Amino acid sequence: MAVIDESDCRETIHLAISRAKESGQNSVACMTRKIETLDPLLFYRSARERYAGERFYWENNEHDLILIGVGIALSIKAEKALDDVQIKDEWARIQRNAVISGEQGIEGTGLLLFGGLSFDAKKKPSADWTPFGQGLFYLPTFLLTMRENQAYLTRSIVCTPEDEPELLIRQMKEHENALLSFHIDFEDEKNQLLFKQDQNPDDWMHLVREAVQVMDTTDLRKVVLARSLKLSFQKPINSERALHKLREQQSGTCVFSMEAGASCFLGATPERLVKKSGNHLYSACLAGSIARGKDAEEDERFGQILINDQKNRMEHQYVVSTVRSSLSNLCDQLTIPEVPILMKNRNIQHLYTPVEGICDEKLSIFDAIERLHPTAALGGLPRTQALEWIRTHEKLDRGLYASPIGWCDAYGNGEFEVGIRSALIQGKQAILFAGCGVLKDSVPEQEYEETAIKFRPMMNALVGRKL
Repeated sequence: MAVIDESDCRETIHLAISRAKESGQNSVACMTRKIETLDPLLFYRSARERYAGERFYWENNEHDLILIGVGIALSIKAEKALDDVQIKDEWARIQRNAVISGEQGIEGTGLLLFGGLSFDAKKKPSADWTPFGQGLFYLPTFLLTMRENQAYLTRSIVCTPEDEPELLIRQMKEHENALLSFHIDFEDEKNQLLFKQDQNPDDWMHLVREAVQVMDTTDLRKVVLARSLKLSFQKPINSERALHKLREQQSGTCVFSMEAGASCFLGATPERLVKKSGNHLYSACLAGSIARGKDAEEDERFGQILINDQKNRMEHQYVVSTVRSSLSNLCDQLTIPEVPILMKNRNIQHLYTPVEGICDEKLSIFDAIERLHPTAALGGLPRTQALEWIRTHEKLDRGLYASPIGWCDAYGNGEFEVGIRSALIQGKQAILFAGCGVLKDSVPEQEYEETAIKFRPMMNALVGRKL
């Protein structure tokens, strides 16, 4: 394990304190170095005692980038609607006042902001989602980045004009040594499910029928309706165990968790909202779903049914059209295949169309988020009317469900996924979320069954067995 370069740390912290004195604003000292690779979940677990409620985990769907943050150096939280301009301005201020040393220019290292936005900024958060507000982002005190068989550790310290540098250095060294000197076996103990509480099926299917009827008399073409499932367990839910199961069971998805005090939002989402790497921009269109088959023959038959189903193809085309429209003014080139392919996850298969574009390297990823969220896959079409209908009719607070969740670094890179196949954990309770796109020819019973399938990834991970 590479050791702390105390002379480098001392110089960086001294410079940050000097900058804070000159500017009258706090300055971040950010130091990155290579370290030996280690077990990411053990690192995440080792931070539980000291940094409970201040951790995040992120593993992309290609499984070649893992980010783990522990501790909160600083945060950006909205009690009111948080717009992208506010986030960009605050993030730019943090970067301007930072002093950076060590390894630089490596995607996913150094100054890095992680967090998520609420689905509907016009809706006041319910008690369940209060810790996350309308949006929550934070710069971690310690960031472990694992990419392409190399690990990096970034330490970020907020320095004020009054700080004593030697005290900061000593505290940082003590905390880092404790974090990296873990001798913990991963816990995979069982936790009994006591009961589950579903939304009333008849009420929810009535809402689907109501949405279908509205489409007959208005220009609303699609609305995405969600429902929740509450689980109660014998013991507090262990997020490390849930992440372990999701990594085992949900290959090809982005596995994530984000803590806010006693709450944790986690999931394994197959849907990318936007990724920016240099001047390359990526998105995805994911809409239209069907179950996996019991064997290869049935699975192939189900896939062909999905590919040829008029309702699902129309739903998918709505998403493709809105994504193309949203990104066309941001990209000099935009490549979108004409025909979707199948994305097969463990419990469900989707119609999938990848999107790739060339953009200005200085483009903020938040500009793309503002244009894309929510896509027709999560809100509906037209967007404004669909969101208004969801806001007034859906009987739940989505919070971060179906919302952008992800990260951006100071080098202009970042990735945000759509927070689906997810759950909100609070102590012994978990609230699972699932949704589906409703069109004019939707059948309520089929839409209800589709949401039931979408609950399975989180159900299996939390309960620890296939249900």
